[in-house]
Amino acid sequence: MGYQCAYDETFKIAIRQVINLLQAAPQGSWSLFIGRFHPLLVHLPIGILIVAFILEWLSRNKRLAFLGSSVLPILIFGAVSAIAACIAGYLLSLSGGYEESALDLHMWMGIGVAVIASALCILRRYSLFRKSWLWVSAAMILMLSAAGHLGGNLTHGEDYLTAAMPFGSRKAPVATIPNIEEAKVYDQLIKPILEQKCVSCHNAGKLKGGLRLDSMVHILKGGENGPVLKETMPESSELYKRLVLSDDDDKRMPPKGKPQLSPGQVELLYWWIEQGASTTAKVKDLRKSSRIELVLEGLQPASGPGNHPFMPKEEARIASAKDIDSLEMLGVKVMPVAAGNGFVMVNAINASGFNNKNAALLLPLKSQIVWLKLSNTAVGDSAMKILAQLPELTRLSLENTAITDAGLLELAKCKQLKYLNLVGTKVSDKGLLALQKNKGLQELFVYKTGVTAAVFKAFPDVRIDTGGYLVPVLETDTMVFRKVK
Repeated sequence: MGYQCAYDETFKIAIRQVINLLQAAPQGSWSLFIGRFHPLLVHLPIGILIVAFILEWLSRNKRLAFLGSSVLPILIFGAVSAIAACIAGYLLSLSGGYEESALDLHMWMGIGVAVIASALCILRRYSLFRKSWLWVSAAMILMLSAAGHLGGNLTHGEDYLTAAMPFGSRKAPVATIPNIEEAKVYDQLIKPILEQKCVSCHNAGKLKGGLRLDSMVHILKGGENGPVLKETMPESSELYKRLVLSDDDDKRMPPKGKPQLSPGQVELLYWWIEQGASTTAKVKDLRKSSRIELVLEGLQPASGPGNHPFMPKEEARIASAKDIDSLEMLGVKVMPVAAGNGFVMVNAINASGFNNKNAALLLPLKSQIVWLKLSNTAVGDSAMKILAQLPELTRLSLENTAITDAGLLELAKCKQLKYLNLVGTKVSDKGLLALQKNKGLQELFVYKTGVTAAVFKAFPDVRIDTGGYLVPVLETDTMVFRKVK
């Protein structure tokens, strides 16, 4: 009677826990809820049923026969967990993105494990076919192992067991390239990154989000939510945007817990998309910013970030986690730009609400920030007073912000600034002339601004990008302008 009460209580507790989990799910978010709890529901029966099998095997020894009394309650809990795992797996499969034949085999094996575990509970409860208990348990473990392996294939890719081993089959993300200028951008730089960090979840066997990233044809096709690549527009391409979401964002790719792309790899993808996402172009064929030059130099032998002209020569201390967290809580991404020092790139592409007041949060990192992206944010002229206090800032993107000529007067104090993007702002010739004091300025982007060709001659050593349209030429101009690709 004592054992019977214990069995009933165990069963009631297990059912109550499952009900509580289901009731906790927000309305309309079943897929997200099941996705979060599915690993727990799956791994729970695996561990419990393995323990039950081990105890069953040990109890065959006369000295350990007493262990047999604990097998049934464990089996009951394991069977209930297996049934819950089957239900959760079915609900998760409704979201799509899995190869059907592999999914079906995994599903039926999982159901088989639940059925065998339930049958064992009945056999032990009524003491039926005692001699077959161990063999039935062994069959259950074999089926459990096969179902678990198939689940691993579906979730992590077919090479999930060997990928992290020395002899693993995955390619290195980016190999050292003797002559980087002759490298094919997609084949030698982009494709290896996707193969290592993305293809395990986006392939023919596992179509996460209906998206495949194992070939350019499928990348251009996109997923169930539409295209993921917009040529020349990385900020509008999901393939890039999801890489720079905060770590806790459910839409971040790769998901939290999976191997993440390095800052250099993220920058390579941004540059490739910005330059048209070509499958045939070589590095030498594409225009290179100071940032991408640094990344590319790091891929060549005997080269390193410390030698790059757009990087400070001295090393910076590592920024405190508290200062970084204060920015990342707003959706701003802070990434190191090179190994061995504390310099960082701050990217607010997914923090459109970042404003003048928030700009003060950059000051604790003023010794580390060398690249700053505030494109499409709510910053204006008053924020430029903060940016003028960043002594190491060499690259600044202010596309589609509220900055005016007054803000450029403040930026004139950034003597070390080498790259400035003002596309889509309200600046004019007057403000641009204030930047003549910035003798280090090398690249300037003024498409869709009030700037005219009349002031270009004031910047003879600066490469000025006008967006590819024809610039009106004045009679007094002596410079020749050409379309920038």
